[in-house]
Amino acid sequence: MTYFLVNTNFPAEFCAWLESYGTVLRVPPFSALDFPVCSHPDMLAVNVCGTLFVYAEHTALISTLEKHGIPFRTVAAKAGKLYPADVALNLFAHGNLLFACEKHASREVLDYAKEQCLTLVNVRQGYAKCSVMPVGNALVTADTGIYKAARTHGVDALLISPGHIGIEKYGTGFIGGASATFGAKKVCLFGNILSHPDGKKIRDFAGAHGVEIQSLGAGALFDYGGFVRVDT
Repeated sequence: MTYFLVNTNFPAEFCAWLESYGTVLRVPPFSALDFPVCSHPDMLAVNVCGTLFVYAEHTALISTLEKHGIPFRTVAAKAGKLYPADVALNLFAHGNLLFACEKHASREVLDYAKEQCLTLVNVRQGYAKCSVMPVGNALVTADTGIYKAARTHGVDALLISPGHIGIEKYGTGFIGGASATFGAKKVCLFGNILSHPDGKKIRDFAGAHGVEIQSLGAGALFDYGGFVRVDT
């Protein structure tokens, strides 16, 4: 069974569309983190090699997962409202690589990734997952450090202009938080991809890697913290 963990404020029309692909679960806010990222899935959970990791302190999310019989592991990191206390789970696996800011990432996740024979790609960007939109075996990012690291490790990557993505409170959102993978070779964006100045470039790059881009809504892109897919 497929579950999608989404922002508690994820638009109802987006949820209705996503329900065609699996069960949508709104993630309870985590008061240890600042608003609005306290409701962002990419800050609250990470799926590495089919194993879901969440904060041990996020009891409301744990209760939701247990209610639906979704297996998970917890991390002991103490979350906080200020960087870097909010990025322990903000990392991602891509092929046989794990992109993370090693000094701030969850030790439990790093150890598990090593057990799974993933190679750590240590990047300076603590918000690694927020910063990246995977498109098949390639990556799209506005972060120069992640872009260079990906290329160094043989991963094709597209460097895009920063900004042009909405978010509450902060100056700009991230491309990873404004998108998510929802099926084989399918990526959705929260808003119209062509509202971004590099929209056509992103769409063409994804197409070159056999990935279909689905725009949800006609407005500007908005960072809801992506969503986390879990298959049980």
